[in-house]
Amino acid sequence: MVEIEIEVYSDEIILPRDFNGRKRNIIALGCLFVPRNKKEEFLTTLTNARCLYEKSNKWVWEHQICPFCAECKRAWHEQNNCEIHHEEIRSARSSHSKIEISKRWLRYLISHNKSNKELVYFNILYIDLNKLQLVNFGTEKTHENIYNKFFRTTIHFGAKAFFGKYQSIIIKKVYHDSGPIKYHKFFPFLNLQKLSQDTMDKIRIDDFSVQFIDSDHKKYLANGEPGHRESQFIQFIDLVLGAFTQNLYYLSDDATKKELAMIIRPLINDMAHQKKLSEYNYFRKQTISFYPKHVISESKNLVRNLHNSVIEEDKRDQFYSNKEPEMPHFSKDQNKLDEYF
Repeated sequence: MVEIEIEVYSDEIILPRDFNGRKRNIIALGCLFVPRNKKEEFLTTLTNARCLYEKSNKWVWEHQICPFCAECKRAWHEQNNCEIHHEEIRSARSSHSKIEISKRWLRYLISHNKSNKELVYFNILYIDLNKLQLVNFGTEKTHENIYNKFFRTTIHFGAKAFFGKYQSIIIKKVYHDSGPIKYHKFFPFLNLQKLSQDTMDKIRIDDFSVQFIDSDHKKYLANGEPGHRESQFIQFIDLVLGAFTQNLYYLSDDATKKELAMIIRPLINDMAHQKKLSEYNYFRKQTISFYPKHVISESKNLVRNLHNSVIEEDKRDQFYSNKEPEMPHFSKDQNKLDEYF
């Protein structure tokens, strides 16, 4: 196998207080790796999941060109054309379409893994700021500085772990959800240059400019601009990252968020126990890790050489994956049963 071309789609969560009021000083970073030769198949699967009309299973962006437009109301189509954003999903205020499409996407992840396909690759990293000496990351934009450095590590590790069988890994484009990191003085243009310098082995980056994508694809459709296709991948990694985080840190007691989290709970359990012979076939396709395992008292060299030899030597002790989910097991009928106790 000679080479593979991939695109990377990234999102992050800065964990707020959980529903019990505990402060979570953690950055969650997720990168979705999409092989270019599988992009259309992956995209079609995600978009077709938006069509909730029972007589059809194919999505079209414009209602008037749908073969079933005479039967399927425009209002239904518009509801299904919604932005999937995990943070905004709530039992009391989210539409049926937003909840159902979210379920479909997460169920697709599980069925994809069980079928052992090679479409969905992602690397998720949680950084515990309480265990780092934040002074070493500067006095301004501390969270952004930390994110800036670990972003490179997440891409590098994922590319090598998932596509190491290829002689050459070509990163054609890196996309990121539009947010505050867009205004970091180094992130948009210099970060990938640094990554390229540090990966002189078999990873090549064709475009050093990170492209920021709005997760609301309707903005692109309304203005006739490109971006609505790439926005689907941003929404997907946002949903996966949110569902993982809900499981692991129990941020919300909302029933819908818990129901979504439970769809992927079996996968998370196998990943936490590093079961390589798992029915979910995540090995060399999906990874989750936490950093650091121990408090880092002397981190200046680690920060300065974050993507070089220091972090490689430190990896065995400081990166870990065996965290148990904090969210208790949940059934969608559980709330109904609670009424009787």
